[in-house]
Amino acid sequence: MSGGTELRSTHLVRHPIELSFPQGPNGYLTSASEAIKKEYRSSIKWKRLRCRKVSPVQERGGEAIFVLEVGQSIEFDWTWEGSVAFRPDDIDSDVPDSNDPDDGAWSGEVVEVDEVNGRIFVWVNDPTNPPTTGSFYVRPFEFLAFLYSVYCDPANTELRQLLPERLNASQGGIHPPTAAPGQPSQPYLQGVWDHSWSVLWGPPGTGKTFSVGEQIATAIADPSERILIVSTTNKATDEAALSCGRALKRHGLDHALNGDIIRIGKSAHYEMFEQEGFLGLLKGTETELLHEVGVLTKELHRSTTHEEKAVIRQQIQSLRRQMKDASFNIFVSDEVHVVLATSFKAVTLLNDREIRDSIVDGDAPFTTIIIDEAGLISRATVAALSLLASRRVVLAGDPKQLAPISKVSRILPTTQATWLASSGLNHLRSFDKTHDAIHLLSEQHRMHPHISALVSAYQYDNKLLNGSTVSERESKAPQFVANQPRSVWYVLDEDGGDIASIRAERGPGNRSWCRPKTHEVLKKFLADESMRSAKGLFISPFVAQAREIRNYFAEENLENWSAATVHSQQGTEAEIVVFDTVNAGSCGWPYDEWKRLINVGMSRAKEFLLLLASRSEMREPYLKQLLLDLSPKIIKWSGNAYKFVDVQGDVKFEAPEEIANDPTLIGNQLEKRKQLRPVLSLEQQRLCDLKLDGKPRLVRGVAGSGKTVVLAHWLLKTMQRLKGFPDAKLWAVYANRSLQNLIRDTIEDAWRTEGNTEEFPYSRVEFCHIKDLLDMLLPQAGLRMRSFEFDYDAAAAAYLNRQSADYIPPACHAMFIDEAQDMGPNTLKLLSALVEQADGDDPNSRSVNIFYDNAQNLYGRSTPTWSDLGLDMRGRSTVMKESFRSTKPVTEFALNVLYRLQPPESDPDHKELINRGLIERVNRNDKDWWDVRFNRVDGPMPLFRKFTDLDQEFDAIGDQVVSWIQDDGVKPADICLIYNGKRVAYRIEQQVAPKLEAIGSRLVVQTGQNFLQDDFTVTVTTPQSFKGYDSEIVVIPGVDQFVARGVGVLAHSLYVAMTRARSILAVYGLKRNSIEEARILNTLQECYDQLIDHGDVAKEISSIDEFEDVLERVGSSHRTWLEKIWKDHWIEQEPLLAEDGEILAEPLFWFQDDQRTFVCFGNDKPGKSTQYRLEDAGIRIISAGESLD
Repeated sequence: MSGGTELRSTHLVRHPIELSFPQGPNGYLTSASEAIKKEYRSSIKWKRLRCRKVSPVQERGGEAIFVLEVGQSIEFDWTWEGSVAFRPDDIDSDVPDSNDPDDGAWSGEVVEVDEVNGRIFVWVNDPTNPPTTGSFYVRPFEFLAFLYSVYCDPANTELRQLLPERLNASQGGIHPPTAAPGQPSQPYLQGVWDHSWSVLWGPPGTGKTFSVGEQIATAIADPSERILIVSTTNKATDEAALSCGRALKRHGLDHALNGDIIRIGKSAHYEMFEQEGFLGLLKGTETELLHEVGVLTKELHRSTTHEEKAVIRQQIQSLRRQMKDASFNIFVSDEVHVVLATSFKAVTLLNDREIRDSIVDGDAPFTTIIIDEAGLISRATVAALSLLASRRVVLAGDPKQLAPISKVSRILPTTQATWLASSGLNHLRSFDKTHDAIHLLSEQHRMHPHISALVSAYQYDNKLLNGSTVSERESKAPQFVANQPRSVWYVLDEDGGDIASIRAERGPGNRSWCRPKTHEVLKKFLADESMRSAKGLFISPFVAQAREIRNYFAEENLENWSAATVHSQQGTEAEIVVFDTVNAGSCGWPYDEWKRLINVGMSRAKEFLLLLASRSEMREPYLKQLLLDLSPKIIKWSGNAYKFVDVQGDVKFEAPEEIANDPTLIGNQLEKRKQLRPVLSLEQQRLCDLKLDGKPRLVRGVAGSGKTVVLAHWLLKTMQRLKGFPDAKLWAVYANRSLQNLIRDTIEDAWRTEGNTEEFPYSRVEFCHIKDLLDMLLPQAGLRMRSFEFDYDAAAAAYLNRQSADYIPPACHAMFIDEAQDMGPNTLKLLSALVEQADGDDPNSRSVNIFYDNAQNLYGRSTPTWSDLGLDMRGRSTVMKESFRSTKPVTEFALNVLYRLQPPESDPDHKELINRGLIERVNRNDKDWWDVRFNRVDGPMPLFRKFTDLDQEFDAIGDQVVSWIQDDGVKPADICLIYNGKRVAYRIEQQVAPKLEAIGSRLVVQTGQNFLQDDFTVTVTTPQSFKGYDSEIVVIPGVDQFVARGVGVLAHSLYVAMTRARSILAVYGLKRNSIEEARILNTLQECYDQLIDHGDVAKEISSIDEFEDVLERVGSSHRTWLEKIWKDHWIEQEPLLAEDGEILAEPLFWFQDDQRTFVCFGNDKPGKSTQYRLEDAGIRIISAGESLD
């Protein structure tokens, strides 16, 4: 499906290149080329699918469109429009033989996708040769092909020699003056126009595009100037063109609108130019066809079925292909003084042989290039675009808004990632004037002052000022919101209904995120006719949510309302903006990018901003600073209409005073215990203060020992060590999504503990879930994470089989791996390889910090041999020996249950716990019992109850939880129910939830994401999701269900669940006939009985306590000597008797070795008579430290 005919001019305009930038290192070009190559290869991979059924589209006009049912949820990583679907002649080959799909059995263009039902709509060239069932391939449109060509194609070798200096300039701080001064439109632009590399920094609404238009109106009179303006999207390019047209008209330069300035390309929005009388800006394009495209585009937005959309998209593409492309002629014509194009189109033309050769010869087609929305354009692209200018490169944009989008930059070495993930504005951090070539526009003309103040405080250090156009304009806000604060937080928790609906859920095809509750809110918000007719914009970071709401607007005939992602709306504005965070806890974007997303979302609003978020989301670090400036409200029916009502931004549980102040009740006791949390133990403090040398370290610790606290302090120390390297990246990696907030909050606490008052520098740290990392890494080896589900270690092993760890490029400077026992040895090996080796001669110079506890190994991963991972942990391993979470009764109960369900004899970590004296086998009531010595905190005995009826079990659970809350004043948020299996979760929701709702509390089942937490919510979750967390009270319902088919009893999962309890543990189970279920209940009962029944006489004596007591008497310097004796012999500490019962001596201890008896009196010396008696009996007296030989 080829495009329209290209018309080529024989004359090429030339401007001698006068730019003189300092030469950049050749390494810049090498790393940038490698980064572009990886990004390109990641974006163009063929995807093989299987068609189960083919049917023609029945819609009128759809004769050449076919529906291919692929029989599964579709998961693509590219933009659908423009993708090619085809079946090659040899379908059995690993990859298609030809890059030309027309050579295959059939081919066509993907015009629509139905992800929910697994359908692809394909428009074919030849309807008589339709698609067939069976396998076929889809290949994305190659958006990066031309940039890849600039950096990697041998044909551009000479052109690339010019890139190192441009790459150098793109990093900032290089602003040589122009060869000759130019004429700025305004005095404030003098510095920008007088430098060869300059920046026009334009926060939202400050008139950046207006300033560009004004400058064009001035510069167009200079015959020596020829200017290229590029922007990121067709929409943004249209806006820039219209701004130029308005400026020319304001200055009485209407004649220039008829050919002096032209917007090239086939995707200009015809109606926008027609409405403003600027069709002259489209001269050289086929305006009639553009008009038809515009009409069809509006129809596309109103369509509701996939069939309709497929037909309309096919018609749009068909019209565009009919257009003749005059872009080259306009691009190189000296009769056109200003050209506007998308950055994609400009890079495409840069690859033209004639233009390329001209640049290599020292001539460029333009004197000046203005790169609009430069914050969205990567440094590599900026450097390439700058080759088109001979005199001046102007970057117009805002580093506080959206950054460049890259698929692979997170896993690239920093030296490569900087060219993809950073823009030419990323170096701008301070708002204070740093150079004449950089001008900050600070007067905004878009947002209502209330909204402007919110945005200014959020991202711009309160530097934004309100222009007279804002303060003096007449408000166009609909009556429904006119008398409200102009920036409102809609507190979703208070809106009633199903609390789960405020949580994010996966979108169609298990991709992106949606929030069901949003539909209900919008229905109320848009019930008023004045709101329906207002110009409104719904905006969200997530594609699935934007698509859902777009369909909703189409169904409701809300033609004045549009819905889109944040990424597609930079540069736009609307009277009313609804910004839906959907899933603000997502780690899909790092902290800085989340702030940019929120900034862009809020700053689109002119008159009213409505932010939809839960209380839990508002606690995210990039949202919580808005809490003081947003008005918390919801919409309720009042009288005969919906109205805004005030609600509390935060709610606190308060028990009745007589209950809350009663020290005998559990609620009061728990509140006092929680106050003890912040104090670090001596062991924790020693580890936190440990001097780090940038080499591997291993921290093992029992549950609740504070490993995450040490992780946080070590991360801060490493950040301090690397502060001289601004591009250094630190990664915190985990396997449990709900851990992200816990890790981040712990780091923030450590940051404040060390006396820091400013905001934590999140730009230095990336929080990475291991699945997300593998999702990015595996395609490089031709693998997909989807094939391995949650078996991270198998996925890592497959990757390492294809890519040796020795050749994996580093992606970060230091890594901190929490709950590493869930990763597996292959995963840890792969992660270690991603850390930069600081010393090329020392393979053990990677800063890999691993935090590990094998007792919490939920997935049965094998224990690593650290040397196999390339890590030498000798002398670099620490065991944290004390638990600060649970009480001793809870911990002992959990440990003994674990060891009886899964005997630990083969576990090396268990042996080490014994050797370190952290646990000890004792005899309790004539049975073995493991005494826990790493926890000395006393507390109430756990509760264990068995039932024969399921309804009775869950009724009892509900009654107990209600009693804690009502009778004991326990905060609902201090209670957590930890379960295994969907059937248990269902029972909880059916039987326990109503009991809580009746007293004004609630429970929420939450797994696999950050927790929705407020004072009135009881959390219900799984051991996997709650790892790393704790709760004052833990209830384990349906404990008999801790089994899995093919696995058996889930002993480690049960241990994790039990050890989440800080103060109170309650376990409930149903007596069943299954062997495994009965084994769980019997084991719990046996251990419970032993726990609570010490017998009339406590017979067990701790050998560890006895050893320490003896050591104290002989002197600590003799520990090694005494340990050997203690280990090799049976030690007696009773008086030594003769055969007739006479007391021969009362030594400190005595033992036998090879039929000889040895006695030790410690530091005391026996009397002469005792010495003689022992000598006569053939008994040898030894001193502390004396050899037995």
